[in-house]
Amino acid sequence: MLRKLLDLLSDTLTYGASSLIGQVLNFLLLRLYTEFLDTAQYGVIGMLAIVTMLFGPLANLGMTNAIFRRYSMSKDETTRQTVLGTGLSSVIAGSLVLLVVSLLAAEPIARFVVGDVDTVNLVRLSLLSAAIATIGTVPRVMLRASRRVRTVAVLNVSQILFTTVPTIWFVVFQQQGVRGVVLGTLTGEVLSAVLAFFCTLGSFRAGFHLPTWREMLSYGLPFVPHHLQAVALALFGQYVVREMMGFDEAGLYNVASKFAMPVTFVVTAVQNSWVAYKFQIHAEDDDPKAFFRSTFTYYVAAIAYLWVGVSLWGPEMVRVMTTEGFHPAARMVWAVSLIPLAQGIYFMSGTGMELSNNTRPFPLVSLAGLLTVVFGAFELVPRMGALGAALATVLGWVVMSGVMYVFARRRFAIEYDWSTIGCFGLLAAACVTAGCLVQDTPLSLRASCALALSLAYPLAAFMLLLRSREERHRMQLLLTKFRLAPFSR
Repeated sequence: MLRKLLDLLSDTLTYGASSLIGQVLNFLLLRLYTEFLDTAQYGVIGMLAIVTMLFGPLANLGMTNAIFRRYSMSKDETTRQTVLGTGLSSVIAGSLVLLVVSLLAAEPIARFVVGDVDTVNLVRLSLLSAAIATIGTVPRVMLRASRRVRTVAVLNVSQILFTTVPTIWFVVFQQQGVRGVVLGTLTGEVLSAVLAFFCTLGSFRAGFHLPTWREMLSYGLPFVPHHLQAVALALFGQYVVREMMGFDEAGLYNVASKFAMPVTFVVTAVQNSWVAYKFQIHAEDDDPKAFFRSTFTYYVAAIAYLWVGVSLWGPEMVRVMTTEGFHPAARMVWAVSLIPLAQGIYFMSGTGMELSNNTRPFPLVSLAGLLTVVFGAFELVPRMGALGAALATVLGWVVMSGVMYVFARRRFAIEYDWSTIGCFGLLAAACVTAGCLVQDTPLSLRASCALALSLAYPLAAFMLLLRSREERHRMQLLLTKFRLAPFSR
């Protein structure tokens, strides 16, 4: 158990370190960017993100999911090359066709999605960037499936540099505003895609195998509506804010989400390593369910603590790292940082779903979440503004987690320790609520309260773990191993 947790932690830290560099760099540059971009421009950037995020699921037709599974479960190198070549051909063809169609429809996309027909050229550049990014995911999927985490980490760091340097040039020195952000992103996607294919050049075999493609399409196609609905779920709240309250409020929402960085960072890193690692655990472990159960408990405890920390200290960082016009975003930090926490629970609670060939329930899962977000946004945004949009998004992920867990149990039943997990949630919510209540008090009182709550959570969480008989036994075994370690050398 200890060795497996350490292996998972090693992969997570490697993925996370590369992601952290980008998160920290973007965070440090936030003060610089907010000097050259106003809240309305940040709102436009958020709307352009909807365009690019919807492109990928439509273009790849679920091929990346099919490539990951077929590559991970196949041991024959010839079969792997056929899978990669066929999948790449499909993704390239789908991306080019969708790019041509969407470029022709760029004006209505700018009008209805972004909300400003004058952004049509920005939409076109964003679509081109999305097409290149979609094609570039294929070599990255292969690297992740083979657990070449260091190579993926290098690619992540390279993309950060490829994107950040030209963005600074276009935004700060050329003062091109939103266009500078779009051009910087496009440059980064082109260079990183070229590097990704260079790192995997010998792994692909040219050609297209129709029977293989049909099998992969059968597995991957149900992911298309699933991913589309998941993207809509994640971004619909921000879209409604723009529609009902304008670009300025949408820009504040966008900036507040930047301060959810620690939670997003950990959730993304664990997800990247978990997708490949759970296939290995399922195939090799004598009791994978016990491992999945304990891992989920520790994971919830960790990301709940991160949410507490971000909610307590994030508002102070907003006031320090942005200009005065962005300071109202401080009151949204606790809600927007709850979104990646809910996403993380969704990804982990569905363990077991992808181990089966039947992927038909995925669209139903995301549809349940999307309907929740749509209803929640129209109910909460008029009453609570952008804060309501964040809470509606959280509710959507919570509903998806519940539906996914029901389907996953039918295929691979894992008895999670829900009582302990629920206590972690209540504890974290109490800490965040206390922190929010003192936001209008002097800085000294806010900082003292945040420090006290930051120290109280881990102590209380440790007591909760001791309360669980199974986890208490596991911790005793781990402590015994650590004590004996010096004598075994």
